[in-house]
Parts: sequence; structure tokens; C-alpha cells
Amino acid sequence: MKWTRAFRYLWRVNAVLILVAAGAVTFGVGALVLSEFHDRAARSREAESGPLPSALSDPRLFLGQASLVPGTSVMRADLLLHRDSGGFSSGGYAEVRNVLFVDPAEKDARWLLPDDQHVIVEHSDIAEEPQDRRPKRTVATVALVKASGADHQIGKGRLLLFGPTGRPLTEIADGVRALHVAALSGDQITVLYERDRQLVVAVFDVASLGKQRDQVLGIPALR
Repeated sequence: MKWTRAFRYLWRVNAVLILVAAGAVTFGVGALVLSEFHDRAARSREAESGPLPSALSDPRLFLGQASLVPGTSVMRADLLLHRDSGGFSSGGYAEVRNVLFVDPAEKDARWLLPDDQHVIVEHSDIAEEPQDRRPKRTVATVALVKASGADHQIGKGRLLLFGPTGRPLTEIADGVRALHVAALSGDQITVLYERDRQLVVAVFDVASLGKQRDQVLGIPALR
């Protein structure tokens, strides 16, 4: 009888512990789900409360924090689309769908691209080195733009070159997979990019952003 009472007591204790553990797990999962819903609702409110909602085709799009283009009075802000990482995680990433330029000398702001159906997967500002206590000044920007459904790594897109105000806008090449280098040397801008599994170097005039030449680089075979 003593052993029977002991087993009954032990069984009751185990039942209570199992109930407490199940409650803790349920509470934890519920808190995680509520946190995820809260984060998504906050991002939705942020997107809906952003400026220029009528100019955007997708309510999930919103303008990021504007900043000055270094060395100029021009301001720019990325148009962003938040992508969830999936599952119960609250992480994710933002795609740059366009860039808005604000020039104090002009009445209206301007978009870099005509729509929000593309992704700026890579970009690089090209700047002069600071001299005589003058701050660094951006002279141009190179950006690789791909379709929104394209793979960001292996998909192909257009490589663009534009000035600090978003103008002039020059297409360097189409069918580009990756931008490797964009650098200023004297009065020339040199851009190295990959297209059709080949490396191409292109040179542009820094004042006009006009193309001066481009060349496919020969690459020796490996032994």
C-alpha cells in the first residue's frame, strides 16, 4: 500500500510538471506569434504613413531616410520594399526599388527610374578625394538595376551611370550580371563589370559622363 501511494503521488507530480511545461511552451509560441504580428503591423503602419503614397504602386513600398549626396546640396532617399525572411522570424531585408532626388534648386523631386518594378542590387558612389580641407564630393554613381523577379546574384540587368542629381543618366551596358569596380582617375571614370561571362572595362568622361571607350578583357586560361 505504501508503494501504491508513493506511485500515485509521483504520478500526480509528473502530471503537474507536464501541465506546467505545456503551458510554458504554449505561452512562448503565442508570444512569438504575437511579436511577429506586431512587427509586421508596425512595418505596415510605417509604409502607410510614409510620404507620397499615391505615387507608389505597392502599399508595402516606403521611402527610407533621406541624406545629402556628399559634397552637394542635393538630397536623395531610397524607395524600399521590405521582404520577410519567412517563418516565425521577425528578420528580413529591404530591396531598393528606386531613388528619389530632391534638388533645392528645382520645384519638384525626381525619380531615378520610371517605375518601381526593378531592384537596384548594387551601387557605388564615385567621389573625388578631399583636398585642401574641402570635403569629399560625389561626382557620379554607378548602379546595377535588375527586374524585380530576377535573381540578384546571377540575373542580368542594366548598368547605369548618373550624376549627383540623377542626371545625366547614361546606360553603360545591358545584360550585366555584376558590377566589380567603379573608380575616378583624373578626369576619367573607370568601370569594371561582368557581362556574358566576360569582364569589360569602360571609361567615361567625368564632366559629361559620356563614354570614351570600352573593351572586353582577355583572361588567360588556367592550367
